[in-house]
Amino acid sequence: MPTKYFAKTAAASILAVLASSVFADAQKLDEETKAAIDLAEGFYEEVFVGKNLDNLGTYVADQLVQHVATIADGAAGLTQALESQTNADPDATTALYRMIAEGNYVGVHSVRTTGTGAQIVTVDIWRSEDGKLVEQWSHSQQVPDTAENENTMFEGPKPDLTTDQNIEQNRERAIAVLNTFEDPTDTSAITDFVSAETYIQHNPHVPDGRDAFAGYLDYLAGEGIRFETDIAKTIAMGDFVLVHSRQINPAIEGDLGNGYMDMFRFNEDGLIVEHWDVEEAQTEASANGNGVFEYPND
Repeated sequence: MPTKYFAKTAAASILAVLASSVFADAQKLDEETKAAIDLAEGFYEEVFVGKNLDNLGTYVADQLVQHVATIADGAAGLTQALESQTNADPDATTALYRMIAEGNYVGVHSVRTTGTGAQIVTVDIWRSEDGKLVEQWSHSQQVPDTAENENTMFEGPKPDLTTDQNIEQNRERAIAVLNTFEDPTDTSAITDFVSAETYIQHNPHVPDGRDAFAGYLDYLAGEGIRFETDIAKTIAMGDFVLVHSRQINPAIEGDLGNGYMDMFRFNEDGLIVEHWDVEEAQTEASANGNGVFEYPND
């Protein structure tokens, strides 16, 4: 389930993460971004951490536009989903790891541990308007039992707001790296924009290092496999860029593809040094009439 609850016992650690990653240098953010972050923080603290659904309407618009295929539109649809989830697994706990915000959009990276110990990693994107959360997008992925690297899918640094990096350059480079899957025979974006010295990989299916990334692309090229990539949304803050996209395999007729939330961390030289992602297979079924990858033209 893409939405989730936070255990009350995790409240202190979650707020500490938020304070250290975002609010310590909040003066570097514009007022719209700060307002969006404050709204998301209050929402997660009260509704997810405190499990107080009675106050969900304080943060969420009645006419919430829902892009999560399993949830109906409106605050009522979200409330029903949250109630069903906690009733089905009351012992589940969730921890928040990072927030990436730009303007009135906030990305939230979290992990939910079920009562049986399984971990579900989620990246939500929220759009705010007039002091309410008015739109939601989300992808989730269960952590596999084995991995090709020693990193978790969620731990690592938070966005650094003390840096003066060129976020537009970072945004363009993140997109260029993802577009490499369109033609994996051309790995120039990997060579140019991914650090050869440090590349920490949180995708459990790929080893650390730039060479492993390039090697995976070489494998795709050798098999004649390519993916059409549709960039739906980017959010850039500090040394991070979050990209929401869909990839489909054009060789498969009617392929619905996979939704991705990719997060890239850049160093001061504008090179990617760390990567997290969440992958979710797409289906035709939907509890609402909104496209999973549709965003307003703002």
